[in-house]
Amino acid sequence: MSLLYKYDSRNLPVSYDMDVIVAGGGTAGAIAAIAAARNGMKVLLIEQFGGLGGTATQALVTPLMHSHINGNPLCSSISEEVNNKLIDLGYSFRDVGNNTGHFDPIILKMVLEEMAEEAGVTLLYYTHIIDVIVENNTIKGLIVDNKSGTSAVLGKRIIDCTGDGDVAYKAGVEFEKGNPKTGKNQPISVRYMMSGVDVKKFADFLNENYGSCNYNPPIFHTAMVWGGSWGLKPLFQKALDAGDITYDDGAYWQVFGVPGRKDGLAFNCPEIFDNIDGTNAEHLTQAQIKGKKAILRHLKFYKKYFPGFEDAYITEIATQVGVRETRRFKGLYTLTDEDLILNRKFKDYISRCNYPIDIHGYELTNGRVDAKDKDPIPYYEVPFRCLVPQGIENLILAGRCISASFLANSSLRIQVVARATGEAAGIASALSITRDIGFAQLSGEEVGKEMERKGAKFE
Repeated sequence: MSLLYKYDSRNLPVSYDMDVIVAGGGTAGAIAAIAAARNGMKVLLIEQFGGLGGTATQALVTPLMHSHINGNPLCSSISEEVNNKLIDLGYSFRDVGNNTGHFDPIILKMVLEEMAEEAGVTLLYYTHIIDVIVENNTIKGLIVDNKSGTSAVLGKRIIDCTGDGDVAYKAGVEFEKGNPKTGKNQPISVRYMMSGVDVKKFADFLNENYGSCNYNPPIFHTAMVWGGSWGLKPLFQKALDAGDITYDDGAYWQVFGVPGRKDGLAFNCPEIFDNIDGTNAEHLTQAQIKGKKAILRHLKFYKKYFPGFEDAYITEIATQVGVRETRRFKGLYTLTDEDLILNRKFKDYISRCNYPIDIHGYELTNGRVDAKDKDPIPYYEVPFRCLVPQGIENLILAGRCISASFLANSSLRIQVVARATGEAAGIASALSITRDIGFAQLSGEEVGKEMERKGAKFE
């Protein structure tokens, strides 16, 4: 007879009883689930879409940004394994800066799923978390809903990799959200990909007329933002004056090549600047609607102004809105503006990063701040304590919702760091269960050393 859990005057079936439940199978969650399973845990990974990778695959955020540390250490052996598998398949490469994070989102989705299954992770797609079961500052399980109905899933440790910290939010963990000066979140994006592009013809046109393209196959990159001296600004201004694009279309426009797609390009745009709360369903809905209208406008613009797009067509539009920042939860330690600016180091580090401050908006803030007391070693560290929220003993965070200031979040939100936090959370969950202690009692230094022992490279 199936176990039943009494919830809201109903007796719900218990569909799973596991060691570790990973909420969200995205950039951090897929890595966290694999790490926990490889450390002997029974792992359930709950995902709202039909595949793994989240931001990278559902939101089409490709490539991984370079950490801006010499040698680009990934701080995660599983992340390095993922990238190497993509290289072996012909859908990634190692560039001159040692960035192996170039990828085709569709192939990445398959690689992550294969690795999760090989590790023994139980995958549960098309499932939403609607509530948490909290008793005595401990999450006993989650209430989930899917086509099979509503049920309870029980677990000893919970890893919140939902991006927005949905589990932590439902459990009542204190959080901050938005720019402390304005209260607004960073802009959101609906990215897309195209094929049928004569990339060489397009690159030659850009370089011959605007000097604004980095083209060295398989590398392709170009961009345009109204502020600053971007080469493509005159062409975008001409199109704006003709009514072929809007001002927002040029506020942030960026294009990358895609490994394995010789005629394909990935677009980091359009960016949405109003109604941009990634925890508001109406805002997300409007972003998709506005985004698709903008993408169709972009297509017409390209065909009119860009040689090489004569036979181009849209192949993918992100099913998941690209959200840069929402809830940031209060942890045992909060990474501060000063920590980022001064390159502070911590004994319990689980990731390192030197990515610049990157705050999007009509006025783009992308750069660094000089300070007299800045550590000359050019990176800051993310301490394990930022992953451990206050108030819930068996919950750990990974991804962009960890404890950090708005400014610090604008740098550490990149996928390289998200993967490292996922690996740390997965390993920490196994150690916590084995030791029968809460995450707050676990040594972050030990977690970092265990990551290194398993092959994570921090330098």
